[in-house]
Amino acid sequence: MATNQHSDAVNKAWKTACHVLFGEEIGELGEFAPYLSEMMTPYAMKKSCVSGKDVMVSLPYYPQDAKFISQEEMGQLKFAPLNTNEIKDIDSLICAVSERSVYCGNKVFGRNQNISSVDNCVDCFGVENSHNVHNVKYGAYLAYVRSAEYVFGMGPHPQCNFAMRSCDGIDVNRVFETFYCGTVSDAHYAFNCTGCTNIMFSFNLRSKRNCIGNLELPQDRFAALKKKLLAEMADELRRKKRIFSIADLAYIGRDRKNIPEEKVAFDGAVPKKVEDGFEATTRIVLGHEHRGIKGYGQWLAKRAMKIRKVHGAFGKPTYKLEELPLIREVPADRLIALSERDECAKKHIEMAQHEQPTLGEIVKRASKCAYFCAEFSDGQSQNCVDTPAVFGGSNIYKVWDTTKSKNSAYSTGVIQSEHIFGGYLRMLNSQFCINCFDSTDVKRCFEVDSSYSSADSYFCHNCENIENSMFCFNAKGLRYAIGNTEVGKEEFLRVKKILLEYVNRELEGKKSLRLDIFSIGNAKQAKH
Repeated sequence: MATNQHSDAVNKAWKTACHVLFGEEIGELGEFAPYLSEMMTPYAMKKSCVSGKDVMVSLPYYPQDAKFISQEEMGQLKFAPLNTNEIKDIDSLICAVSERSVYCGNKVFGRNQNISSVDNCVDCFGVENSHNVHNVKYGAYLAYVRSAEYVFGMGPHPQCNFAMRSCDGIDVNRVFETFYCGTVSDAHYAFNCTGCTNIMFSFNLRSKRNCIGNLELPQDRFAALKKKLLAEMADELRRKKRIFSIADLAYIGRDRKNIPEEKVAFDGAVPKKVEDGFEATTRIVLGHEHRGIKGYGQWLAKRAMKIRKVHGAFGKPTYKLEELPLIREVPADRLIALSERDECAKKHIEMAQHEQPTLGEIVKRASKCAYFCAEFSDGQSQNCVDTPAVFGGSNIYKVWDTTKSKNSAYSTGVIQSEHIFGGYLRMLNSQFCINCFDSTDVKRCFEVDSSYSSADSYFCHNCENIENSMFCFNAKGLRYAIGNTEVGKEEFLRVKKILLEYVNRELEGKKSLRLDIFSIGNAKQAKH
């Protein structure tokens, strides 16, 4: 796993963040490594086939016996130009490219300074032990965080400052243990709150301030009680190097092992424009139109974040996220549907006029109003079906988070993109892609991973500014390339025909494809 050793600058930033959040320092950053890393989505640590050094890769899907390399070592890889004359069918194609398929970790792009133990790090300063971070200044133990400063132990989250142990919100400042919160500041333990300031142990609030346990207090009383509670939090963190999570509030006074859960059918109707979009995308990308997207659902959703529907606290169906940090731990009988959020916001703790409860007493009382809405809707949206988090979107089906996107299905995070089918966190500024992963500005691609500004490519990993290429790894600026060898338009189209005939035959007959970008590096696993 990533190291718990940190530079003086990042450790100093951590102490600054702790002072902002708790009013005092709580210890050295390295002491909190296990606690903070709990918020990261899965990644893997591998060994370089060149040097044996540790290599961080942002996804856990790569085969165990594949070859890996650190980005700065790529120049040491030497392969003879690919001889395409030997490629006569899909078996000879896979055999030709599998040996030169080396997955890359520790990837950095753009301008970075003072970074270490990172992967997919873009334009960052003072970031350590993190993956998929963009435009972050001072942070550690982060996953899929962008446009942020002084952030530690964070799951997927854009636009956050002085934030710790938070996930899936937007535009938050000075927050600790907040989830699904938007335009919120000075919040500790908050879930699905919007437009709020100075809240603690609060759930489902809108445009509120000075609240503890959803109870609004006079400003001076709130300030005094908040100072007391923060001191108690800091003391526990200092002593134990961790503190209870917001999900723990759902279990106060209850046995975690004996809480029933009733599943609900998770099979809404596919919006027509999603069906049309899938047909158009397969026609554009694969050269053959495939119809009936539900038949391909299991294949497309193979790597996507797992979501299911359950009967919630009051009987209505709602979403349970199986892979998102901490939220996955909330039991079904404390989950609520979006339509129940405002009513649940009326629940609040009781407190006598001059009472100054301890942190433990507040937690016990707040647990009674701890109802978690793992759904979010903001901005204009239309026809978003079985999609929990909608920050603007239209014609979306079975996607965890859509932000200003359209015509997509069976994916995880579709951000400012359209016609995205399958894949995992996150697809950003992309169009017409099938089963692509952690990529930005890619168009008309199939089985492409960790790539940038590329188009019309198939089974590529860690590529930048490539076009009309296939089975390229760790490459830049290629055109009409196979296995990192530019072969010319005519030869590329000949081999592409072999590949797409195989892909379309398998999809037409089996509604799935065994070959994927994560199996190319293992010829036995890739063999169809």
